[in-house]
Amino acid sequence: MLKVMRESFHHLKWTLFAVIIVFVVGFVFFSGGNPAGSSLSNQTVARIGGETISAAEFDARYRQVYQQQQSLYQGNLSPELVRAMDLPRQVLDGMIDSRLQLDQARKLHLQVSDQEVSNYIVSIPTFQQNGQFIGREKYQQVLAANRLTPEHFEDQVRESLLAQKYLAMVKASILVPESEVRKEFASRNEKATIEYIKIPASRLDSGAGPTEADLKTFYEKHKDRYRTPEQRRAKYLLVERARVQSKVLVPEPELRAEYERGKDSFSVAEQIAAAHILIRADASKGPAAETEARARAEALAERAKKGEDFAKLANDNTEDPSGKGNGGQLPPFSKGQMVPEFEQAAFALSPGQIAGPIKTQYGYHVIKVTGKIPPHVKSFEEVKAQISADLAGRRAEAETERRARDLAERLKQVKNTSDEELRKLADNDTIFYNETPWFSQGESVPGIGSSPKFTEQVWGLKVGQLSKSPVTTARGPAFVKVAEDRPAGVSPFVEIKARVGLDYQAERREKEGIDKLQPAVRELAAGATLASISQRYQTEVKTTPEFSPGGPVPEIGNAPELSAAVFATASGQAGQPISVPGGFVLFRVLTRNTPAPTTFEAQKSEIAESLRGREAERLIRSSLQQLRTEKKVEINEDLLQSFMPETRRRG
Repeated sequence: MLKVMRESFHHLKWTLFAVIIVFVVGFVFFSGGNPAGSSLSNQTVARIGGETISAAEFDARYRQVYQQQQSLYQGNLSPELVRAMDLPRQVLDGMIDSRLQLDQARKLHLQVSDQEVSNYIVSIPTFQQNGQFIGREKYQQVLAANRLTPEHFEDQVRESLLAQKYLAMVKASILVPESEVRKEFASRNEKATIEYIKIPASRLDSGAGPTEADLKTFYEKHKDRYRTPEQRRAKYLLVERARVQSKVLVPEPELRAEYERGKDSFSVAEQIAAAHILIRADASKGPAAETEARARAEALAERAKKGEDFAKLANDNTEDPSGKGNGGQLPPFSKGQMVPEFEQAAFALSPGQIAGPIKTQYGYHVIKVTGKIPPHVKSFEEVKAQISADLAGRRAEAETERRARDLAERLKQVKNTSDEELRKLADNDTIFYNETPWFSQGESVPGIGSSPKFTEQVWGLKVGQLSKSPVTTARGPAFVKVAEDRPAGVSPFVEIKARVGLDYQAERREKEGIDKLQPAVRELAAGATLASISQRYQTEVKTTPEFSPGGPVPEIGNAPELSAAVFATASGQAGQPISVPGGFVLFRVLTRNTPAPTTFEAQKSEIAESLRGREAERLIRSSLQQLRTEKKVEINEDLLQSFMPETRRRG
């Protein structure tokens, strides 16, 4: 029901890159001060080879993206969300990628003419009136009102069009094999349903454990599985942020003072408490489905208006999974949080009133408003925990940084960087001296987590060398010392014995389980039903809705081997047992929908174009990663972190 207001974080970087060259997709004005006279103008936030990105330039771009995200989140972009998104880094990464991409475009002698810039600008709706360009004078007035000069704006447009040309050139160079087009066509068009039983692995497992000799034999047979690239081990002094924060106590008077200072931020707009019944139209049934869904919703609305228990009607009929079992009750919502049609109907009702059916993109709704919460300011008690965590977090961050600076000064005084000397600097209270296991570039480091900066530091130092400044990790700032280096090769058995044991057991269980299920496979081939076999394994027969090849199997999840087996089996036939997470599946194909060859021909060009675009984006991302290494991109981490909401508020 709620609007989709968040993008997956693993897509955000590329999304923000698109925002940064926003003129490619449309003209968006942002308010914000001109940073030219700012105190940031003499600072550098990043170096890209010989080029720099000034703090003032970054600040202007960051304000643009921040305001766009604020709009996307309906004004609810909290400091916590900004930190979770690591928005400053996302924006800076986008700016760096933009510079690198434009540099590549220029090296390929791609150019954008003045006429192309002009043609694009006059096509922007903001600069049109009655289908015509508004004229040079009004154009300059619009730019001036948004603190832009024609020269600066036109340079941005030129760079955006150049980026478009570069993408188009890469895209044009890609050839998509017909086999890939057919694979994508199948994933879009082929459908199947199956009936199946899932037998837990524990019901087929003999429980036999391996001997040491079994594990060594398995290891020797599968050595290539345990081959690793170059690896390193590191030691590090870490200022543990969580331990520092555990010692920070904020007195209640300070919490109350903070509450009073930020009282406006705790205001809550008018909210509606409502329940609803959702009836969806089944698109596979054609136009009649809309009529049928509306008729069902009308009948339910009429019954509710006549006094039937709305909660029971919702539990029995709603097709919104979150509403089943709770009478269709929704969390309280304010304006801007629901789709417009639903919101308009709900806010027009008084408590106890019912409306419907209301058509939205999700289907037909019957709505009952159960209460209205007037605009109010949250009480101190309601937000006390939030304020306490916020203040404690800020103070812990500052104290952690102070301790890291102090540790850096103490490190300058040590005569050597032996383990003994470094261990003396650890108080085992908030500062710890630890060691990593062997790890490769790009791997998550046990004890540290996913920290590209930590890995970069380890591979940027010589063996035995200690970093001069701390690197930021999720646990806190760390000073890194490279302990050992090991060339690429097969990991020694003694180091990975536990992993070999898990692999051995997984392979044994899979082979053993499939062997034990072969009699059941023969029975199915001879005409037995899954229902009769399910009783033997104390499980139940289930039927899936339609699914496509290559994607997850409903209720089972990501099971590529099962999906491949289903689409290689004829309708009505049973397949071989397939190992899936947690057990084994025996299945019979109920339906297989294979589209006609003419459908493929009709979609072939569009699919190929889509795959070219997808591959072009992948190639560009890969190229940008390589260019970052070649250009030796350097980021002023302290300055970048100062753009985080908490830090800026202190300033």
